Amino acid sequence: MNLYDSPVERARRTRERAEELGRAADRATDPEHRERLREKALRLLREDPGPDSRSS
Repeated sequence: MNLYDSPVERARRTRERAEELGRAADRATDPEHRERLREKALRLLREDPGPDSRSS
């Protein structure tokens, strides 16, 4: 485990990944691929409860 892998850091990385997926969806030309990328980004954000709801 990375020393900097705190809940805040995990939440930040998850948000960044979701933003990357959103940008990829904006660039996608295939409507089905665009939709899959958007769904994946939303799922990432829903599944990650964020730093405040995790206990160490």
